[in-house]
Amino acid sequence: MHRLLITGLACLALAFVAGCGDDEDSSSSSPPPPAATDPAAPETAPETGSSASGDAVSVGMKDIKFVPESITAKVGQKIVWTNNEAVPHNVTATDGADFESDTMQENDTFEFTPTEAGTIKYSCTIHSGQDGEIEVTQ
Repeated sequence: MHRLLITGLACLALAFVAGCGDDEDSSSSSPPPPAATDPAAPETAPETGSSASGDAVSVGMKDIKFVPESITAKVGQKIVWTNNEAVPHNVTATDGADFESDTMQENDTFEFTPTEAGTIKYSCTIHSGQDGEIEVTQ
């Protein structure tokens, strides 16, 4: 009985040590989380949706929403959508333009550049109610 107890405790100790080693190895090979200063991250996107550089307008996808939901862009100004979560999304124009992305996984992006002024409505066809709007100006 004593030998069985010692063998069992030794096996538990080995399993614990092996498990700890696996966690350390996998975390060292994982990429770091996105920086908080990422211009595509919804937390840093200004309310207008314009990026700090003014060259592109950034829209994030987070919590089954477009962030921000409404943006303003100029004719010829690139709009970049970034999926900021593990849930898949897409971007599909429903009125005012004709574009459709593939299904986007986490950190994937989709770009569109409007060629005329007007209002463009779009949605994620995977998630009902996930809608956005672009006011395109000259």
